[in-house]
Amino acid sequence: MFYLGGVHAVHQMLVRYPRHVKMVWLMHQSQHAAVFEASCREHGVKLAYCDKRQLDLWMPDVQHQGVAAAYEQLPSLGLEDLCTQAFQRTNQPLFLMLDHIQDPQNLGACLRSAAAFGVDGVIVPKDRAVGITPTVLKVAVGAAAIVPVVRVNNLARAMRQLKDLGCWFYGTAESASECLSSADVSVPLVWVMGNESKGLSKNVMDTCDALYAIETGAFSTLNISVSTGIVLHATATKRQSLSK
Repeated sequence: MFYLGGVHAVHQMLVRYPRHVKMVWLMHQSQHAAVFEASCREHGVKLAYCDKRQLDLWMPDVQHQGVAAAYEQLPSLGLEDLCTQAFQRTNQPLFLMLDHIQDPQNLGACLRSAAAFGVDGVIVPKDRAVGITPTVLKVAVGAAAIVPVVRVNNLARAMRQLKDLGCWFYGTAESASECLSSADVSVPLVWVMGNESKGLSKNVMDTCDALYAIETGAFSTLNISVSTGIVLHATATKRQSLSK
């Protein structure tokens, strides 16, 4: 059995994987009581109330926000399954592809941003990249449970497969002539973020449909997880404004 804390993380788990959630605990007098009571009732998940001290003891390193869940091992997805599920939910899925990230702290932070901004799946290479380690899980604070992570043998080949499904690939580069704010996000979209020290590999960069520069003012060097958060936030915000 696995455990997850946080309002958004638990809510997304109930929405995406209700059959795998076995129990939800909610702090007494929680302001989110109505939402979780309705969601648990809808999906047939047991709900129990407890005090903050109990949640702190169960998850001492997690910002649980007064809610936690117990869930079973989630099914692993291949790239085709990930795409099928994403396109069933929306005609404009949003994916994140990470080009050989090495630092588990960075991967965990990228997963948190992916969960926060509605990414449908994260794609990473099997080799020469950090996997889902205990450090990644701790930094991700439950995001690894609600955002599917697919490991592929070859990123460029995976990009071609996704392009055949109509996805567009955007990368970031300091030297790019176009700014992030000009990106068309009204399409099925994959943001590709590069390695901490080398950036995007040549094959991956050549396969991208467009490259964008993040407007940073005088200080141009950003950590990969910060850059990822910026592009995903910009995408989510722009899509929200377009839907009004």
